[in-house]
Amino acid sequence: MTQGVPVAKKKAAARVAQNANGHRRFRRPPARLAGAMRKPALAAENTLKPAGREATATLVPAAENAPNVAEKRQVSFAQMLVFELRVRDAMTSPPITATTTDTLRSIQHLMKAHRISGVPILDHDVLVGLISIEDIINALDEGHINDPAEIWMSRKIVTLRDHFSLVRAVAEFDRHGYGRFPVLDANNRMVGVITRGDITVSLMHQLERRAEEAAAKEAALVASRAADEKAHRVVFNTHVKSGDFETAGKLSQRIREVLRARGVAPDILRRAAIIAYEAETNIIIHSLGGRITTSIDAIKVRIQAVDGGPGIENVELAMQEGWSTAGPLARELGFGAGMGLPNIKRCADEFSIQSELGAGTKVQAAVFLHKAESKL
Repeated sequence: MTQGVPVAKKKAAARVAQNANGHRRFRRPPARLAGAMRKPALAAENTLKPAGREATATLVPAAENAPNVAEKRQVSFAQMLVFELRVRDAMTSPPITATTTDTLRSIQHLMKAHRISGVPILDHDVLVGLISIEDIINALDEGHINDPAEIWMSRKIVTLRDHFSLVRAVAEFDRHGYGRFPVLDANNRMVGVITRGDITVSLMHQLERRAEEAAAKEAALVASRAADEKAHRVVFNTHVKSGDFETAGKLSQRIREVLRARGVAPDILRRAAIIAYEAETNIIIHSLGGRITTSIDAIKVRIQAVDGGPGIENVELAMQEGWSTAGPLARELGFGAGMGLPNIKRCADEFSIQSELGAGTKVQAAVFLHKAESKL
Protein backbone atom coordinates (compact mmCIF):
# COMPACT_ATOMS: atom_id res chain seq x y z
CA MET A 1 0.00 0.00 0.00
CA THR A 2 1.03 3.49 -0.70
CA GLN A 3 1.05 5.90 2.18
CA GLY A 4 -1.82 8.31 1.91
CA VAL A 5 -2.41 11.73 3.42
CA PRO A 6 -4.32 11.63 6.69
CA VAL A 7 -7.96 12.82 6.42
CA ALA A 8 -7.49 15.53 9.07
CA LYS A 9 -4.64 17.09 7.12
CA LYS A 10 -6.72 17.07 3.92
CA LYS A 11 -9.55 18.97 5.62
CA ALA A 12 -7.13 21.54 7.10
CA ALA A 13 -5.56 22.16 3.68
CA ALA A 14 -9.00 22.64 2.14
CA ARG A 15 -9.94 25.24 4.79
CA VAL A 16 -6.72 27.18 4.16
CA ALA A 17 -7.37 27.20 0.41
CA GLN A 18 -10.96 28.37 0.93
CA ASN A 19 -9.86 31.14 3.26
CA ALA A 20 -7.14 32.25 0.89
CA ASN A 21 -9.74 32.66 -1.87
CA GLY A 22 -12.61 34.13 0.05
CA HIS A 23 -12.00 35.12 3.65
CA ARG A 24 -11.17 38.80 4.26
CA ARG A 25 -8.14 37.91 6.35
CA PHE A 26 -6.56 36.20 3.36
CA ARG A 27 -7.94 38.31 0.52
CA ARG A 28 -5.47 40.64 -1.17
CA PRO A 29 -6.46 44.27 -1.34
CA PRO A 30 -7.28 45.41 -4.91
CA ALA A 31 -4.49 47.22 -6.65
CA ARG A 32 -5.01 50.97 -6.85
CA LEU A 33 -4.59 52.72 -10.15
CA ALA A 34 -1.64 55.03 -10.48
CA GLY A 35 -2.66 58.57 -9.72
CA ALA A 36 -6.01 57.57 -8.18
CA MET A 37 -7.25 59.97 -5.53
CA ARG A 38 -9.67 59.45 -2.71
CA LYS A 39 -12.71 61.71 -2.87
CA PRO A 40 -12.93 64.16 0.01
CA ALA A 41 -15.77 63.78 2.42
CA LEU A 42 -18.57 66.20 1.53
CA ALA A 43 -20.43 68.28 4.05
CA ALA A 44 -24.07 67.45 4.64
CA GLU A 45 -26.51 69.23 2.32
CA ASN A 46 -28.22 72.30 3.71
CA THR A 47 -31.94 72.12 4.34
CA LEU A 48 -33.88 75.35 4.21
CA LYS A 49 -36.28 74.31 6.96
CA PRO A 50 -34.90 71.84 9.50
CA ALA A 51 -37.39 69.99 11.65
CA GLY A 52 -36.14 71.45 14.89
CA ARG A 53 -35.47 75.14 15.58
CA GLU A 54 -32.40 75.29 17.77
CA ALA A 55 -31.41 78.49 19.52
CA THR A 56 -28.19 78.88 17.52
CA ALA A 57 -27.25 78.22 13.92
CA THR A 58 -25.31 75.20 12.74
CA LEU A 59 -22.63 76.52 10.43
CA VAL A 60 -21.59 73.92 7.87
CA PRO A 61 -18.27 74.77 6.22
CA ALA A 62 -18.18 74.17 2.49
CA ALA A 63 -16.05 71.26 1.31
CA GLU A 64 -13.35 71.85 -1.24
CA ASN A 65 -13.51 70.02 -4.53
CA ALA A 66 -10.20 68.34 -5.26
CA PRO A 67 -9.01 69.20 -8.80
CA ASN A 68 -8.08 66.40 -11.14
CA VAL A 69 -4.37 67.00 -11.59
CA ALA A 70 -4.23 64.40 -14.33
CA GLU A 71 -6.32 66.55 -16.66
CA LYS A 72 -4.30 68.76 -18.98
CA ARG A 73 -6.15 71.66 -20.51
CA GLN A 74 -5.47 75.22 -21.49
CA VAL A 75 -6.42 77.82 -18.91
CA SER A 76 -7.76 81.20 -19.98
CA PHE A 77 -6.86 84.45 -18.24
CA ALA A 78 -10.36 84.63 -16.71
CA GLN A 79 -9.97 81.11 -15.33
CA MET A 80 -6.62 82.08 -13.87
CA LEU A 81 -8.30 85.02 -12.12
CA VAL A 82 -10.89 82.70 -10.60
CA PHE A 83 -8.05 80.79 -8.95
CA GLU A 84 -6.13 83.93 -8.02
CA LEU A 85 -8.92 86.09 -6.53
CA ARG A 86 -10.37 85.49 -3.09
CA VAL A 87 -13.91 85.67 -1.78
CA ARG A 88 -13.00 88.89 0.04
CA ASP A 89 -12.23 90.46 -3.35
CA ALA A 90 -15.75 89.86 -4.67
CA MET A 91 -18.11 89.86 -1.67
CA THR A 92 -20.47 92.68 -0.75
CA SER A 93 -19.21 94.28 2.44
CA PRO A 94 -20.45 95.37 4.89
CA PRO A 95 -23.40 92.99 4.57
CA ILE A 96 -27.07 93.95 4.95
CA THR A 97 -28.23 92.11 8.08
CA ALA A 98 -31.11 91.95 10.54
CA THR A 99 -31.53 90.71 14.12
CA THR A 100 -33.59 87.86 15.51
CA THR A 101 -36.19 90.29 16.90
CA ASP A 102 -36.75 92.17 13.62
CA THR A 103 -40.09 91.38 12.03
CA LEU A 104 -40.42 89.73 8.65
CA ARG A 105 -42.24 92.88 7.47
CA SER A 106 -39.18 95.03 8.25
CA ILE A 107 -36.91 92.48 6.57
CA GLN A 108 -39.21 92.54 3.53
CA HIS A 109 -38.74 96.32 3.28
CA LEU A 110 -34.99 95.82 3.74
CA MET A 111 -34.89 93.39 0.80
CA LYS A 112 -36.89 95.75 -1.38
CA ALA A 113 -34.76 98.78 -0.53
CA HIS A 114 -31.48 97.01 -1.29
CA ARG A 115 -32.84 94.76 -4.06
CA ILE A 116 -31.61 91.57 -2.42
CA SER A 117 -33.28 88.18 -1.96
CA GLY A 118 -31.79 87.09 1.36
CA VAL A 119 -30.81 88.64 4.69
CA PRO A 120 -28.48 87.07 7.27
CA ILE A 121 -29.80 87.17 10.85
CA LEU A 122 -27.43 88.10 13.68
CA ASP A 123 -27.74 87.70 17.42
CA HIS A 124 -25.21 89.90 19.23
CA ASP A 125 -23.11 90.06 16.05
CA VAL A 126 -23.12 86.27 15.70
CA LEU A 127 -24.62 84.69 12.57
CA VAL A 128 -27.54 82.52 13.68
CA GLY A 129 -29.80 82.24 10.66
CA LEU A 130 -30.93 83.41 7.26
CA ILE A 131 -34.23 84.79 5.96
CA SER A 132 -34.85 84.28 2.25
CA ILE A 133 -37.51 85.69 -0.05
CA GLU A 134 -39.18 82.27 0.15
CA ASP A 135 -39.54 82.67 3.92
CA ILE A 136 -41.19 86.06 3.39
CA ILE A 137 -43.64 84.62 0.85
CA ASN A 138 -44.54 81.71 3.13
CA ALA A 139 -45.11 84.05 6.07
CA LEU A 140 -47.34 86.27 3.95
CA ASP A 141 -49.40 83.28 2.79
CA GLU A 142 -49.93 82.15 6.39
CA GLY A 143 -50.57 85.66 7.74
CA HIS A 144 -47.45 85.80 9.91
CA ILE A 145 -45.57 88.62 8.23
CA ASN A 146 -45.20 90.42 11.57
CA ASP A 147 -43.52 87.47 13.28
CA PRO A 148 -39.92 87.94 14.46
CA ALA A 149 -37.19 86.55 12.23
CA GLU A 150 -36.10 83.90 14.72
CA ILE A 151 -39.32 81.95 14.11
CA TRP A 152 -38.93 81.67 10.33
CA MET A 153 -35.20 81.82 9.72
CA SER A 154 -33.20 78.89 8.46
CA ARG A 155 -30.67 77.90 11.06
CA LYS A 156 -28.48 75.42 9.23
CA ILE A 157 -26.31 77.66 7.08
CA VAL A 158 -23.50 76.91 4.67
CA THR A 159 -20.85 79.60 4.91
CA LEU A 160 -17.69 80.54 3.07
CA ARG A 161 -14.48 81.95 4.49
CA ASP A 162 -13.17 85.24 3.17
CA HIS A 163 -9.84 83.65 2.22
CA PHE A 164 -11.41 80.99 -0.01
CA SER A 165 -10.61 81.23 -3.73
CA LEU A 166 -13.37 82.21 -6.12
CA VAL A 167 -13.04 78.87 -7.87
CA ARG A 168 -14.05 77.22 -4.63
CA ALA A 169 -16.94 79.65 -4.23
CA VAL A 170 -18.17 78.78 -7.74
CA ALA A 171 -17.95 75.08 -6.89
CA GLU A 172 -20.09 75.63 -3.77
CA PHE A 173 -22.71 77.54 -5.73
CA ASP A 174 -22.89 74.64 -8.18
CA ARG A 175 -23.00 72.08 -5.39
CA HIS A 176 -25.71 73.65 -3.23
CA GLY A 177 -27.66 75.72 -5.73
CA TYR A 178 -28.01 78.65 -3.33
CA GLY A 179 -28.29 82.26 -4.39
CA ARG A 180 -25.88 83.61 -1.79
CA PHE A 181 -23.43 82.62 0.93
CA PRO A 182 -22.61 84.47 4.16
CA VAL A 183 -18.87 85.09 4.47
CA LEU A 184 -16.98 84.71 7.74
CA ASP A 185 -13.47 85.77 8.65
CA ALA A 186 -10.92 83.82 10.68
CA ASN A 187 -12.66 84.90 13.92
CA ASN A 188 -16.07 83.64 12.75
CA ARG A 189 -17.34 87.19 12.36
CA MET A 190 -19.63 87.83 9.44
CA VAL A 191 -17.88 90.21 7.08
CA GLY A 192 -19.87 89.97 3.87
CA VAL A 193 -22.23 88.18 1.51
CA ILE A 194 -21.28 86.79 -1.89
CA THR A 195 -23.51 85.95 -4.87
CA ARG A 196 -22.83 84.64 -8.36
CA GLY A 197 -23.38 88.16 -9.61
CA ASP A 198 -20.67 89.46 -7.27
CA ILE A 199 -18.21 86.98 -8.77
CA THR A 200 -19.11 88.02 -12.32
CA VAL A 201 -18.79 91.73 -11.53
CA SER A 202 -15.48 91.18 -9.74
CA LEU A 203 -14.05 89.26 -12.70
CA MET A 204 -15.19 91.95 -15.14
CA HIS A 205 -13.59 94.68 -13.03
CA GLN A 206 -10.37 92.70 -12.73
CA LEU A 207 -10.26 92.00 -16.46
CA GLU A 208 -10.84 95.69 -17.17
CA ARG A 209 -8.16 96.72 -14.69
CA ARG A 210 -5.66 94.22 -16.07
CA ALA A 211 -6.44 95.39 -19.63
CA GLU A 212 -5.84 99.00 -18.60
CA GLU A 213 -2.58 98.03 -16.93
CA ALA A 214 -1.49 96.13 -20.04
CA ALA A 215 -2.41 99.09 -22.24
CA ALA A 216 -0.49 101.44 -19.96
CA LYS A 217 2.57 99.19 -20.07
CA GLU A 218 2.33 98.96 -23.85
CA ALA A 219 2.02 102.74 -24.13
CA ALA A 220 5.03 103.19 -21.85
CA LEU A 221 7.00 100.70 -23.93
CA VAL A 222 6.08 102.47 -27.16
CA ALA A 223 6.98 105.83 -25.62
CA SER A 224 10.28 104.42 -24.42
CA ARG A 225 11.06 103.06 -27.87
CA ALA A 226 10.08 106.38 -29.43
CA ALA A 227 12.34 108.21 -27.00
CA ASP A 228 15.20 105.87 -27.81
CA GLU A 229 14.65 106.34 -31.52
CA LYS A 230 14.40 110.08 -31.08
CA ALA A 231 17.62 110.10 -29.09
CA HIS A 232 19.32 108.26 -31.97
CA ARG A 233 17.65 110.31 -34.67
CA VAL A 234 19.72 112.70 -36.72
CA VAL A 235 18.13 115.30 -38.99
CA PHE A 236 20.04 117.81 -41.04
CA ASN A 237 18.92 120.23 -43.75
CA THR A 238 21.28 121.07 -46.58
CA HIS A 239 20.81 124.09 -48.84
CA VAL A 240 22.03 123.37 -52.35
CA LYS A 241 22.90 126.17 -54.79
CA SER A 242 22.49 125.86 -58.51
CA GLY A 243 25.87 125.38 -60.26
CA ASP A 244 27.81 124.91 -56.98
CA PHE A 245 29.84 121.92 -58.14
CA GLU A 246 32.53 122.44 -55.49
CA THR A 247 30.18 121.39 -52.65
CA ALA A 248 28.88 118.30 -54.45
CA GLY A 249 29.50 115.21 -52.34
CA LYS A 250 29.70 116.88 -48.92
CA LEU A 251 26.23 115.68 -47.90
CA SER A 252 27.08 112.18 -49.05
CA GLN A 253 30.24 112.22 -46.95
CA ARG A 254 28.35 113.37 -43.87
CA ILE A 255 25.83 110.53 -44.22
CA ARG A 256 28.69 108.03 -44.52
CA GLU A 257 30.22 109.25 -41.27
CA VAL A 258 26.97 108.97 -39.30
CA LEU A 259 26.11 105.50 -40.62
CA ARG A 260 29.64 104.21 -40.18
CA ALA A 261 29.59 105.32 -36.52
CA ARG A 262 26.38 103.33 -36.03
CA GLY A 263 27.89 100.19 -37.49
CA VAL A 264 25.63 100.06 -40.54
CA ALA A 265 26.55 97.42 -43.13
CA PRO A 266 28.87 98.82 -45.84
CA ASP A 267 26.56 97.98 -48.77
CA ILE A 268 23.63 99.77 -47.12
CA LEU A 269 25.88 102.71 -46.26
CA ARG A 270 27.01 102.98 -49.91
CA ARG A 271 23.45 102.95 -51.23
CA ALA A 272 22.40 105.80 -48.92
CA ALA A 273 25.49 107.78 -49.91
CA ILE A 274 24.78 107.31 -53.63
CA ILE A 275 21.20 108.54 -53.22
CA ALA A 276 22.37 111.66 -51.39
CA TYR A 277 25.10 112.36 -53.97
CA GLU A 278 22.80 111.94 -56.98
CA ALA A 279 20.04 114.06 -55.39
CA GLU A 280 22.51 116.81 -54.59
CA THR A 281 24.07 116.89 -58.07
CA ASN A 282 20.65 116.86 -59.74
CA ILE A 283 19.73 120.07 -57.90
CA ILE A 284 23.13 121.62 -58.77
CA ILE A 285 22.87 120.75 -62.47
CA HIS A 286 19.17 120.92 -63.36
CA SER A 287 17.46 123.36 -60.98
CA LEU A 288 17.46 126.86 -59.64
CA GLY A 289 18.56 125.55 -56.25
CA GLY A 290 16.83 123.71 -53.45
CA ARG A 291 17.05 121.89 -50.16
CA ILE A 292 17.79 118.31 -49.10
CA THR A 293 16.43 117.03 -45.79
CA THR A 294 18.12 113.93 -44.42
CA SER A 295 16.69 111.98 -41.49
CA ILE A 296 18.52 109.04 -39.92
CA ASP A 297 16.93 106.95 -37.17
CA ALA A 298 17.19 103.37 -35.92
CA ILE A 299 15.16 102.03 -38.84
CA LYS A 300 15.98 103.88 -42.03
CA VAL A 301 17.63 106.81 -43.78
CA ARG A 302 15.14 109.19 -45.41
CA ILE A 303 16.31 111.66 -48.03
CA GLN A 304 14.01 114.29 -49.47
CA ALA A 305 15.27 116.61 -52.20
CA VAL A 306 13.09 119.58 -53.17
CA ASP A 307 14.12 122.17 -55.76
CA GLY A 308 12.62 125.47 -56.90
CA GLY A 309 12.19 124.64 -60.56
CA PRO A 310 12.00 124.65 -63.43
CA GLY A 311 10.58 121.11 -63.08
CA ILE A 312 10.79 118.05 -65.35
CA GLU A 313 8.80 118.08 -68.56
CA ASN A 314 8.69 114.29 -68.96
CA VAL A 315 9.35 112.27 -65.78
CA GLU A 316 9.14 108.96 -67.61
CA LEU A 317 11.97 109.97 -69.93
CA ALA A 318 13.98 111.39 -67.03
CA MET A 319 13.84 107.99 -65.33
CA GLN A 320 15.50 106.29 -68.30
CA GLU A 321 19.26 105.67 -68.07
CA GLY A 322 21.33 108.01 -70.24
CA TRP A 323 18.61 110.60 -70.85
CA SER A 324 19.91 114.01 -69.74
CA THR A 325 19.30 117.74 -70.20
CA ALA A 326 22.62 118.78 -68.64
CA GLY A 327 24.47 121.71 -70.25
CA PRO A 328 28.04 121.75 -71.65
CA LEU A 329 29.68 122.93 -68.40
CA ALA A 330 28.23 120.07 -66.38
CA ARG A 331 29.32 117.58 -69.00
CA GLU A 332 32.86 119.00 -69.09
CA LEU A 333 33.07 118.54 -65.31
CA GLY A 334 32.03 114.91 -65.60
CA PHE A 335 28.38 115.36 -64.62
CA GLY A 336 25.12 115.02 -66.55
CA ALA A 337 25.44 111.41 -67.72
CA GLY A 338 21.71 110.85 -67.26
CA MET A 339 22.11 108.30 -64.42
CA GLY A 340 20.99 110.42 -61.45
CA LEU A 341 17.32 109.49 -61.03
CA PRO A 342 17.79 105.84 -62.19
CA ASN A 343 20.60 105.41 -59.63
CA ILE A 344 18.46 106.88 -56.85
CA LYS A 345 15.59 104.52 -57.63
CA ARG A 346 17.91 101.53 -57.96
CA CYS A 347 19.52 102.11 -54.55
CA ALA A 348 16.34 102.97 -52.64
CA ASP A 349 13.99 100.66 -50.74
CA GLU A 350 11.32 103.35 -51.05
CA PHE A 351 11.17 105.87 -53.89
CA SER A 352 8.80 108.53 -55.21
CA ILE A 353 9.07 111.54 -57.52
CA GLN A 354 6.75 114.45 -58.16
CA SER A 355 7.45 117.24 -60.62
CA GLU A 356 5.54 120.18 -62.04
CA LEU A 357 6.78 122.51 -64.76
CA GLY A 358 7.37 125.98 -63.40
CA ALA A 359 7.09 124.78 -59.79
CA GLY A 360 9.86 122.26 -59.17
CA THR A 361 10.59 118.64 -58.35
CA LYS A 362 10.41 116.62 -55.13
CA VAL A 363 12.27 113.32 -54.86
CA GLN A 364 11.86 111.11 -51.80
CA ALA A 365 13.93 108.00 -51.12
CA ALA A 366 14.57 105.76 -48.13
CA VAL A 367 17.00 102.99 -47.30
CA PHE A 368 16.35 100.52 -44.47
CA LEU A 369 19.31 100.06 -42.17
CA HIS A 370 18.70 96.35 -41.55
CA LYS A 371 19.13 93.80 -44.30
CA ALA A 372 16.06 91.85 -43.19
CA GLU A 373 13.89 94.85 -44.03
CA SER A 374 15.80 95.98 -47.11
CA LYS A 375 14.62 94.75 -50.48
CA LEU A 376 18.09 94.84 -51.99
